[in-house]
Amino acid sequence: MKKITKIFLIIILIFSTTLNGFALDFQSNAKAAILTDEEGNILYEKNGDKTYAPASITKLMTYLLTMEARDNGLVSYEDIVTITKHASDERGARYWLVEGEKLTLKELIDAMMVASANDATMAIAEYIGGSEEDFVNMMNERALELGMNNTHFENPNGMPEEGMGNLMSAKDINILAKYTIKNYKEELLPLTSMKTLVNEKRRFRKDNTNKLLKVMPQVDGLKTGYTDEAGYCLVSTMPAKGFRLISVVMGTNNDYERVKESKSLLEFGDNNFEKKKVIDTERDKYTMNLFNEEKVPVEIVPKENIWRVSPHKYIKSQNIMIPENTYWKVKKGQIVGNLELELYNSERITVDLVSNEDKTIPPGVFFRNIFTILGCVIKSAILGLTN
Repeated sequence: MKKITKIFLIIILIFSTTLNGFALDFQSNAKAAILTDEEGNILYEKNGDKTYAPASITKLMTYLLTMEARDNGLVSYEDIVTITKHASDERGARYWLVEGEKLTLKELIDAMMVASANDATMAIAEYIGGSEEDFVNMMNERALELGMNNTHFENPNGMPEEGMGNLMSAKDINILAKYTIKNYKEELLPLTSMKTLVNEKRRFRKDNTNKLLKVMPQVDGLKTGYTDEAGYCLVSTMPAKGFRLISVVMGTNNDYERVKESKSLLEFGDNNFEKKKVIDTERDKYTMNLFNEEKVPVEIVPKENIWRVSPHKYIKSQNIMIPENTYWKVKKGQIVGNLELELYNSERITVDLVSNEDKTIPPGVFFRNIFTILGCVIKSAILGLTN
């Protein structure tokens, strides 16, 4: 137990630690990159707010709107979607849809997320939105609602467009991925970790476009993207030490670099960070003395546990602050001060310190202090009169 022997107006204990072993000089070679935990705490960032073409990462927004439409009772997995000519004419990665054929919405979702099929994505967008244009309006409205302020969509699948085309920042992709994982983890991750999409009836077989799945078995998503303009992009995720990592890399030169950069970023997070109690009610115990009397110690503890994803050495400074101690008695749970931490990323956390026991100063000590105080008051008064 940490003991506080003298308490006056404010007590401040400060110590510093260096972040040895925390690779602050890590650098990604992607045009833009970001690494966060599932709460959005940034562990690494490069050009996070700059906008680039996201290519098929766009499909993650199409997936989110589809799932939200299902949750709102507007559609179901079993709905039959009739393929339009507009959808069947989509180029690039395809599920080889034919105008007029009918498929379930669930089959189209699988083709979109595993095989990155542009025709399946367009069919979903037309079915959910009524038209591609209306669905794209829904995409842009939802992006603003999620705080994706550096995002603009022109189509639902990320294909190149004349003019501006789709644009997203790495930070916005991370926001979208974080939100979608939080709300649809149980359905999304088994789908995006699927190694191969097979449909014998269609004679269709295609490996997941995310080759990182084969390199890092713990990775369970999420979505690739590629066009000549965008380069090779990937938003990926995996469980780490008590938390989940989400990484984004944009604008690499080829698929090998996309996988390499993502792997390095995830390993950086996995090797250097863990989720831990930065404030622990069982570990962080201190002692204060009632009315500064060493014979009347009181154990004080933080009011609650606080968890953070942090490097192995994470506390930059610690302050314990207790107002002038004039307590004659305290009850268990009574707030007597606060504990403040500054973490490696300059975040400050403050939590109340509370008494961990009921305690009252003994009568003998009480009256002795009263007489001492009265003596000081009388002495001051006499000195005032003589002066």
